[in-house]
Amino acid sequence: MAETAPAPLSENVQMYLVTIARLREDKRPVPLSQLAQALSISPVSVNEMCRKLQDQELVIYRPYKGALLTPEGERRACYILRRHRLWEVFLVEKLGFGYAQAHDAACQLEHSTPKLLADRLDAFLGYPSVNPEGKPIPRDDGSLPARSLLSLAALPAGQCGHVARCDVSEAARTFLDKQGIRPGASLTVVVTAEDSLLVQVGRTHVSLVRALAEAVQVEMEKMPSEATAIAPARSDLDEEKRKAAGMQDMPTRVSLHELKVGQRGIIVHVGGQGPIRRRMMDMGLVSGTEVKVVRVAPLGDPVEFEVKGYSLSLRKSEARNVTVEVMGRKVRDTH
Repeated sequence: MAETAPAPLSENVQMYLVTIARLREDKRPVPLSQLAQALSISPVSVNEMCRKLQDQELVIYRPYKGALLTPEGERRACYILRRHRLWEVFLVEKLGFGYAQAHDAACQLEHSTPKLLADRLDAFLGYPSVNPEGKPIPRDDGSLPARSLLSLAALPAGQCGHVARCDVSEAARTFLDKQGIRPGASLTVVVTAEDSLLVQVGRTHVSLVRALAEAVQVEMEKMPSEATAIAPARSDLDEEKRKAAGMQDMPTRVSLHELKVGQRGIIVHVGGQGPIRRRMMDMGLVSGTEVKVVRVAPLGDPVEFEVKGYSLSLRKSEARNVTVEVMGRKVRDTH
């Protein structure tokens, strides 16, 4: 059933209901001490208010355990949460606000947004399911979109997703936040190894130990087809134009050690196991990276490559573990 505007509640009551909704976990009561801290109000005042809300059949108050929302309280909270999180999306995505600024502004806007405006805002934003922190946005009927969460460590290489929550210590949360891995962030798993994985967040590559990645919960995005995934690495020229441009026929994908001097390629896969793969990751050899052959030693080994503006030497036995999508004109090997 579509949302109907409920009878007005005071802004103070609305804040209690929506704060309980934000703090709850697995339908367990929210401790009053936690509620008091979130609202910056004394525990005594929170206790008194929760008893009043219980009399209004909006909250179930359980001494020594905390507060839960009744079905009516839940409906009221979703009514406000929907507006709040839609405004957060608008302010961050359309106006360039930082999340903290958007959250503060949304706290003011949520109380004065009528249903028609919320519906128009929802449609304008493309009906988002989560806010910038990955928190679900209630639908207009008060229900929450279904979500299937997985550990980041369980995602295969090439899989995209966005962070839902980070069940880590404060120190680990600070580290992840500095790397851009926070609720709502989009990321892609680039390479996986036995005890670590490399993820791409924006234009940054971040290496995580598997134990930390297991504590990051993500919602997977649709896996792109292989053709779509490698499209950026292909030339825009079709076959006829390639021939007209003097490009020789060559395999689309080859092992890195097969590239000739002057050739470029886009890395599409990094093989090897354990220390070998970790070394590749540490050297910047990750999927999506452009690599160029600079020169080959007189005896054919090692080979010097240019990666991200710096020089890197690899044995051919190491380069065999890297598969690239060939770019540009094939250059004659003069060695």
